[in-house]
Amino acid sequence: MQLRALRYFSQVAKSTSLRDAADKLFVAPGAVTRQIDLLEHHYGAPLIERTPRGIRLTREGEFLAQAVDATLRELDSVKERIATVQSVVSGTVRICAAESLISAFIAPAIAGFRQHHPRVSFEIEIGSAPHVAEQLLSGQADLALTFYMPVSAELQVTHSCELQHKVLMSARHPLAGKSALTLKEIVHHPLAIPPANYSVRQLLESAARRENLHFDLCYIASSLEVQKALALQGNALIILPQRNVNDSTGYEHFVAVPLADPLMGKVKVDLCLPRQRTLSLATKIFHAMLAEDIDRQNGVFQY
Repeated sequence: MQLRALRYFSQVAKSTSLRDAADKLFVAPGAVTRQIDLLEHHYGAPLIERTPRGIRLTREGEFLAQAVDATLRELDSVKERIATVQSVVSGTVRICAAESLISAFIAPAIAGFRQHHPRVSFEIEIGSAPHVAEQLLSGQADLALTFYMPVSAELQVTHSCELQHKVLMSARHPLAGKSALTLKEIVHHPLAIPPANYSVRQLLESAARRENLHFDLCYIASSLEVQKALALQGNALIILPQRNVNDSTGYEHFVAVPLADPLMGKVKVDLCLPRQRTLSLATKIFHAMLAEDIDRQNGVFQY
């Protein structure tokens, strides 16, 4: 028996005619008649009778009307309880992001999010832009934050901003006192750089070809922590995007000098969602928080 039939019968019990009930249900009179016929067949008894003044319930119809009203009230109560439970945000948000964006965007957003929604957990995976796109496309991630997200009809870039590339180094490094650096000034110093599938590596190699420069790519490491350890010991320079001059989260022991280069100076950050996939409430709220933060970043630099 369908819930629709019970709701239609409940309205018929309160109406003077089938047409009156149909008008209040915003359906055709024939639709009401069919549902009443189904109920009468199910119970094996007439539920309504027609009189010169309209319709009225039979004795069997009155029995059913009382039961239906009680059932519908209980179902409405259950609906309210479910809505109350759903208002408590819970579940897991799966994120895939570029490692250097974790401390700048992801970690602060999670800290603020969990103050209001402590029942939500997070799964975080890091990788290059192609890997981030693959995780989002395969359904392994709910949202992504990376540099220059590859174009795909199945992915939606919802918000973007630009960050300033800076050269990070130990305070003891001979270039630490500079207010800005060019590619020609760092070309003779060892670099700790990620593999070729990372955007910063691709940008650097493109800039090097343009300037006919040959960098000392002494250390190739996909791990940002490895790069940071090498730089902190004075063994290498690392090139990383930073939010602004006060963005030192995770880099308190480094000197960060802006990189003055038309290609390397700025890098695009993309916040992405999969198209045509239903998102959990937790994912929607967390995405909104990241989007708001990116909008604030867009107010920091005016390009």
